[in-house]
Amino acid sequence: MNQTAKNKEKGIAALELALILPILCVMAFGIIDFGRLIQARLVVTNVSREGGGLASREIMVGNALLAALQSSTSPLSLQADGRIFVTRIKAGASRNSPNPVIESQVNSGGLSVSSGIRDNLQYFGLSQALYDHLRFNTTNQTSDISDLTVVEVFYKYRPITPLPNFIQNILLTNGDGIIIGSKSVF
Repeated sequence: MNQTAKNKEKGIAALELALILPILCVMAFGIIDFGRLIQARLVVTNVSREGGGLASREIMVGNALLAALQSSTSPLSLQADGRIFVTRIKAGASRNSPNPVIESQVNSGGLSVSSGIRDNLQYFGLSQALYDHLRFNTTNQTSDISDLTVVEVFYKYRPITPLPNFIQNILLTNGDGIIIGSKSVF
């Protein structure tokens, strides 16, 4: 092979690399960020489930429960980039007060989000069927459920690769991160 043919092959190889390398980088960045997003979603879901289980059995309550849940979120930092809400709802107690009431709500974390369980929401933010099970039933002279605990966990996921900067308004609507959340009712 003569020198001119070798130079042409090197030029073609460089051109192929220039065309393929950006595609490979986008794929690698996408895999990295998507994997981290799945991991964060799994951690958030598991923390809400575990918190609901502990709170409903009254193994831990209040600030002790919040501290235990926050310490179990490694590698995420819910103290800085997340918030946990634990809400206890008591069922209606009598014919005179048939509606359930929010008994307590504690929260912790640095993320500025609000709970989906509030007094000013219809059915406190619960489904109507679940709310109806908490209402005092005059036929049975009791409610179907005596109380329930709702644990909500929120986390602001921030990508580590530069990929979202190139495809704005698709992955990140505000350019900063995605708030993921999970709610468990026990």
